[in-house]
Amino acid sequence: MKSADDRNPEGAEKSAPLNTLWTVIDRIGTGCAAISDVLVIAIALMLFGEVLARYLLNMPTIWTQDVAVALQLWFTYLAMAYVLRHREMIRITAVVSLLGPNARRCIDAFSLLVVIAFSLMAVYYATDIMLESIRLGRRAPTMLEMPNWISELPVILGFALLALQGVADLVRIPYRPAPEFTAADEAAD
Repeated sequence: MKSADDRNPEGAEKSAPLNTLWTVIDRIGTGCAAISDVLVIAIALMLFGEVLARYLLNMPTIWTQDVAVALQLWFTYLAMAYVLRHREMIRITAVVSLLGPNARRCIDAFSLLVVIAFSLMAVYYATDIMLESIRLGRRAPTMLEMPNWISELPVILGFALLALQGVADLVRIPYRPAPEFTAADEAAD
């Protein structure tokens, strides 16, 4: 029979409470990142089609720019939770890399608390703005006149997902190895 130390060697990740919930949040973030990938491809195809229509056929469209901008907002905000989960956000690690494991965990927890607080604030204010846009019937001042809420909704969804991912990562901090910040990691990226 294996001892507790054999089943979970030093540095291996232990299960956090409510691990299934955090895994679901991770999968939602991964799914949204996959949708973001598809949206980037769709934007590229739309813009390529617009160039062909405009310069080869002399038949520009009125919708391509508006839709491309809206999709750009969607893919940017939907990918935020995935980026946080994989620790690909910009961070300054010169001082943190000099600290011990517990201090690095504390810094990681503090940064996640800041992300969560900012995300919740963004959700609150963006929801207010979107509801006002719906109530007033605001539209983009372009030929397509797309309703503004279409471009405001991804801000709410993206920051809500980011806050959830931040909570999931925060809960996991005591159950996984301390984050490493080395020059080699930065150079590899």
